[in-house]
Amino acid sequence: MEFKIGNHRFTGMDAFLVIVFIVWILITYQIFWADTGDEKSKSQANKSGKTEIVFWHAMGGPLGEAMDNLIDEYNKDPNSKCYVKTINMGSYDTLQKKLLASLIADEAPDIAQCFETLTKKFIKHNKIVCIEDLIEADIKDGKTNEDIRKDIIPALRINNTFKDETNKPRLYSFPFNKSVQVLYYNKTMFNEVGLDPEKPPRTFNELKEYCQKIVDHYKNDGKERKLHIYGYGCAGPNNWSYLNRIKANKGYIVKRDADGLLKCGFNEPASIESLKFLQDMLKDTVPETETDPKKKGYPLAKEGRGFDHQNDFTAGLCGIIESSVTSKKFMNINDFELGMAPLPGIEDPSQPDGVFRSTILSGTNICIFKNVDKKKIEGAWDFIKWFTNTENGVKWSLNTTYMPVRNSSVNSASMKEAIEKDPNLNAIYGYLDNLAFEPRITAWFEIRDLISDYLERFTLEHKEAESYCQEMERDINGMLKHVTDKDDNEELGNVDQIK
Repeated sequence: MEFKIGNHRFTGMDAFLVIVFIVWILITYQIFWADTGDEKSKSQANKSGKTEIVFWHAMGGPLGEAMDNLIDEYNKDPNSKCYVKTINMGSYDTLQKKLLASLIADEAPDIAQCFETLTKKFIKHNKIVCIEDLIEADIKDGKTNEDIRKDIIPALRINNTFKDETNKPRLYSFPFNKSVQVLYYNKTMFNEVGLDPEKPPRTFNELKEYCQKIVDHYKNDGKERKLHIYGYGCAGPNNWSYLNRIKANKGYIVKRDADGLLKCGFNEPASIESLKFLQDMLKDTVPETETDPKKKGYPLAKEGRGFDHQNDFTAGLCGIIESSVTSKKFMNINDFELGMAPLPGIEDPSQPDGVFRSTILSGTNICIFKNVDKKKIEGAWDFIKWFTNTENGVKWSLNTTYMPVRNSSVNSASMKEAIEKDPNLNAIYGYLDNLAFEPRITAWFEIRDLISDYLERFTLEHKEAESYCQEMERDINGMLKHVTDKDDNEELGNVDQIK
């Protein structure tokens, strides 16, 4: 190998080292400067004279606009302690990669959206400020009599609590944009097929019955259609939906056995039943009342790619879908009345409404990165307190449909007034007693990818649910053997002692 740069000739190992150096430069450029988000974020100018803090995020569309509006309000507030400059990384994947790279290169922002697994890495390498220390300092210095920790919705507080070097649980990050999945349903269609639009399905069995009624009605209404109308739509392969069903069936994702080893619950009855439910819904089914053995059946459900199910729903081709609460801001519905409800669960007389429901939180938290400039840390903390206070928490929730992070926002007069005007908002708060979150273990990103692979095969191959669950258990337990994390979430039972 031989080539020239200017008057210099490179051969052999020299050439190889030059190529490696060039590749390294390109990768570094890609990590830190390429695709750093929209120009609007980069062009913000701080004319306030206040300390500037840089905020890396991945919020776009109407959700990003809602965030930008609140940040603009903060920046214009004469009492604010800093000026927040946002840099949109375009996607969560890009954001996480650049935050990981910043850990090595010491180029971290002042604050950023973070998933829990990455937060653990930053704690381990002493890169972020402990939020609990800031709360306690405020109380000690007489800046406030309020202990914010007590106002955070319990599951969100636990979600952001990690063990420090002394094994003491401490609040290290602050909940930011948290969402849950809900059912969206077509009230107009419910009326047309004979279902009560004010009584959405509460259990998995009811959901199947409702879908059968929708399919039967439109199959037999005598109208010719290019596309048949189906009952239930979802995105596939969808980890979030699958894990939600496991939790709603009172299953577990990861636990510790008596020997302290991590074990997954993907070959347990709750997991198998969760796959079987979807498999049964996707089959071409013929009603039991049909006596003609040659009569063609229709699937009760359909798995789409990306947002196909949402598009079918808004077009009136599907009666019920499951999706994030934030989807409400993206679905343009003018032709029918929209209904929203918590995801279905299983019958349980011990629950207030006779149904056990549970859902897994999605979304990120905010981390404050350690900085030699104490004014930046003070400014970042002032911004977080302002953004999540009672009043702004309500604004954030109503403008995005994200969950408020504080109880005072949930119970505020303005929130109750908003719910009275739009009862669909009740769906967001249908799980407050049974919220869960994914295991915060370092291997979870890789495990999630593996689950997606199995769900993809499940959709394409249509084999028995048990076979996929057995394989998942084998492969995931093999990965869990190498996990050394000790910072578990015992209080929520995501990583718990197996009884």
